[in-house]
Amino acid sequence: MRTKISRLLITTTSTLLIAIVGAVNSVEAIAVDLKPAQKLADATQFNQANQYTFTDSIRTTQIIFFPQAPGPVRVDDPPGASQLIYRSPSGELTFRGNAIRKQKSALGLLITVTLEPNFDQGQLELTLVLPPVNLQNGQKQSFDTLAIKARGLGRVINPSGAELTYFVLPLKGVAENVALPL
Repeated sequence: MRTKISRLLITTTSTLLIAIVGAVNSVEAIAVDLKPAQKLADATQFNQANQYTFTDSIRTTQIIFFPQAPGPVRVDDPPGASQLIYRSPSGELTFRGNAIRKQKSALGLLITVTLEPNFDQGQLELTLVLPPVNLQNGQKQSFDTLAIKARGLGRVINPSGAELTYFVLPLKGVAENVALPL
């Protein structure tokens, strides 16, 4: 006697998919030990987000960071390119690939972009502090962080004092997994 077995088990994690599809000859019962799979599912329930959204307390500034840039893929994108969108009363800027500098630190990931590349008047850079954030069971997580805007002096003859001035921007962050275009 030939029995068809067609069963599909999908867990809620994005990394685990177990499919059992096949044909079996005269078998009384089939036992499948899913304990290793359950252990893997338990270990992967803390996922990393694919989108981080930040807003200041008066909601005039919004920053959206994608660790992996959404599609379409561009020819000039390096492997693993990120994307950052900066919205403020002065407009919207989008940074991608090599325009984003990332550095791991004791504070978390430091993400830096150049908002105003004017060396004569002083370059304005934004550094966003992204702490490690784990999503439990795929649920979005809120957290507090900050961004620092650093303005250079520009071309000044015989400068004295600090070459950079800082503006600290407290931010509310939301980490989540969202459907992104390929």
